[in-house]
Amino acid sequence: MDQVAAYTRISTHEQSDGYGRDTQRTKIEHWADLNDVEVADWYGDTASGGDTNRPGLQDLLDAVERGEYDGVVVYKADRLSRSLKDLLTIIDDVLEPCGTAFVSATEQFDTSTPSGRMFLQMIGSFSEFERALITERMREGRREKAQDGGHATGEIPLGYEKNGNGELVLSDHGETVRRIYRMRDQGETLRSIADTLNDEGVETKRGGDWHASTVRYILNNDKYDGLMRHEIGGETVERDRPDLAINGHQDG
Repeated sequence: MDQVAAYTRISTHEQSDGYGRDTQRTKIEHWADLNDVEVADWYGDTASGGDTNRPGLQDLLDAVERGEYDGVVVYKADRLSRSLKDLLTIIDDVLEPCGTAFVSATEQFDTSTPSGRMFLQMIGSFSEFERALITERMREGRREKAQDGGHATGEIPLGYEKNGNGELVLSDHGETVRRIYRMRDQGETLRSIADTLNDEGVETKRGGDWHASTVRYILNNDKYDGLMRHEIGGETVERDRPDLAINGHQDG
């Protein structure tokens, strides 16, 4: 291989788990020295391995299709993708048609040999299994949080915030929510409520203008009644939290 490109990928949590960019680069450079190969170019991303739509990876694949490299080397196969399907698609549809080998610096195989291809499939299967386990653990963690009455998924609505322990608590903006309910109880329209809040410069959750739809969302949000509801893995998890009810009706 005369022209080789290297690719590194990290996600935020991996920087402290032995997968940092410096670690990957050192291993790749060591492989290059042992095989008397010079790495012509370096590509990289800070992103999840579950999505191939990464700028660094796409730039690399574009260069491969232009015929610029004989090989692509990574620290581990899962740096290119944690999905076995995506990994094999890249190899079958881009690298091999261009005569570009795929090499793992730490797993000691390349796709130019039958044994290397078989080993790639084995490694990819384990990587995909690991990703599935991580996803399930995260889903189970969200489910447990929801069952305990916490905020498990989605954006935190206006009127709430998380404390230092990550628990959902009332915020100073809760009075805005109470006021919206009072104004509605007094017969005001959604539009008139929005106009009043805009005229007074009251902030929305994202800092924009109030609209009738924004007011409607608040009035129809069960969380303001103290009902924590989440959709997790196709399952609806509900828990009553009267201590978090701020819909204003308790004010009489």
